[in-house]
Amino acid sequence: MSAPIDQAVWTNLIEMTGGDVEFVDDLVDTYLADGERQVAALREAAAGGSADDLVRPAHSLKSSSLNVGALDLGALCRALEESARTGKVPDATQQVTAIATGFDEVRSALLAERAERAAG
Repeated sequence: MSAPIDQAVWTNLIEMTGGDVEFVDDLVDTYLADGERQVAALREAAAGGSADDLVRPAHSLKSSSLNVGALDLGALCRALEESARTGKVPDATQQVTAIATGFDEVRSALLAERAERAAG
């Protein structure tokens, strides 16, 4: 598995903001808060056994993850979303656990990047 955040995508994001650190920090804060909600919704949907209820949070987390460079997490969300759209997700709990773990890794990487930037 690759790094939680693709450096090329992350660098491009920062360049697109003109290096506006406050905007990037706000973007990360929004991503992390929304991501927490999406992971919680995925856990609830997996526990309830409803494939339909997995689609929206998987799609939302996929999109926002890809935007911040969390490509592996985005791919995990895409796989779950595609399975859920077919109505057949026999391993939903396992997939959601992998997504939650991936989200934790992305959060750690984003917060470490912020701390490194602040220190340096």
